[in-house]
Amino acid sequence: MFGNPSRPQPMPISIASIRLVYPITNPETGVTRDVVINQLKAVPPNMQSPNMSLDRWRYGKKWDRLVPGLNVVIPWPAVEVPEFETMEADTIREQVEDRTFYYGLLSPPMPEQVVDELRNKYSKFRTRHEAWYIEKKQAEEALKKGRLEALKAMQTPLDEFHEKNRAARAAAGEPELSEEMLAKIGEFMAKKKSVALENAGASEVSATSTPPQETTNAP
Repeated sequence: MFGNPSRPQPMPISIASIRLVYPITNPETGVTRDVVINQLKAVPPNMQSPNMSLDRWRYGKKWDRLVPGLNVVIPWPAVEVPEFETMEADTIREQVEDRTFYYGLLSPPMPEQVVDELRNKYSKFRTRHEAWYIEKKQAEEALKKGRLEALKAMQTPLDEFHEKNRAARAAAGEPELSEEMLAKIGEFMAKKKSVALENAGASEVSATSTPPQETTNAP
């Protein structure tokens, strides 16, 4: 293999031996020479970059490679635009851009079954209902009201009297105790308390305490 130089043979190369080489022009001397790039910095995509093209923006890498310290952008290789063939099963662009659906005010924008899937048809928070559902509920309310009126027609005089009393009590509200009634209740509670103390053989303790008396001894 080494004795015959006319027959080149592939040799394994370590990935650590691969270098990025790019020609850079010295701004002071104007000499261009190949330089080994040891570090690159990624620059965010910019459509206004001079190295950006529409083909690269659509099919290539959008971010730029910048050499730190030199502020030199290493451009990417030219992007090859892929060629697409239109098959029989493909939809051509004219058909895609052709408008085939129009919104109307007299019909929903989607089938009613899809509307029921998007919103809960049986939710208690639903406020808009169909006409047949509203008529059904109105009929149920009318039937319920008719039953109540039929029950009222079958009331006895005693039932009517009780109903009037309930209405009068509801209109009057909660009863209030007068000053005289409160005084009577206080007297009754005091009497019951004194009887209970006598039966227990105890006396009532006063809340006011008597001060201690000073005693003096005669000399």
